[in-house]
Amino acid sequence: MGRTSAQTFALSAGEAVLGLVIERPANSYQLERRLEERFGSAQFAHGTAYQAVKRLSKRGLVRVVDRDRHAAPDVRGERSTTYEATREGCEYFERWLRASSTMPPVREDLLAKVAFCGPADLPRMIEIIREAEGACMTQLENLNARTRRERALADADDEWRWMMRIIVSDGDYAWWDARIKWLQQLRQYLQREGEHHELRRRSAATLGEI
Repeated sequence: MGRTSAQTFALSAGEAVLGLVIERPANSYQLERRLEERFGSAQFAHGTAYQAVKRLSKRGLVRVVDRDRHAAPDVRGERSTTYEATREGCEYFERWLRASSTMPPVREDLLAKVAFCGPADLPRMIEIIREAEGACMTQLENLNARTRRERALADADDEWRWMMRIIVSDGDYAWWDARIKWLQQLRQYLQREGEHHELRRRSAATLGEI
């Protein structure tokens, strides 16, 4: 907590679980299942949601709203406990959602933000992706400049080592280029969906006036 929207956040189980609790109060077992269903590609370890909700509770970002004393204890010997987000938790999550992405942009981090964003968040989400595109393009330009220098400084006495450096540089170029294309596709898709949502909203408003 205490970080501003200008600072960067990486996806952690904490943000993912907090977002799930904000969507719908749940117990740790339910959160575990929803975490696996929504963010399976992040490959969180089994029991991650249970540990995350405990940490969130200690930080005051979630709180207990119901403890079923009649439920059978789970494998840890604990009763089923339902959690909901606190006001501080919602404020923290909003800062994370609208914060600039990590660099290099982590796929799971961006997709988690997309998964939780609402229509009002979409302009900022598109801006975040555009920022990541620009940062990746800068990295690609720097890599191109480095590769040109390395090609110009070919060492006839160690041709093998020089060739390996070029191969590594080519691999880096392919990685950054693929990341830029993915970001562009993601941004364009969100822009189209935003336009469609606005058209549907206006159409519904017009029908309501008739």
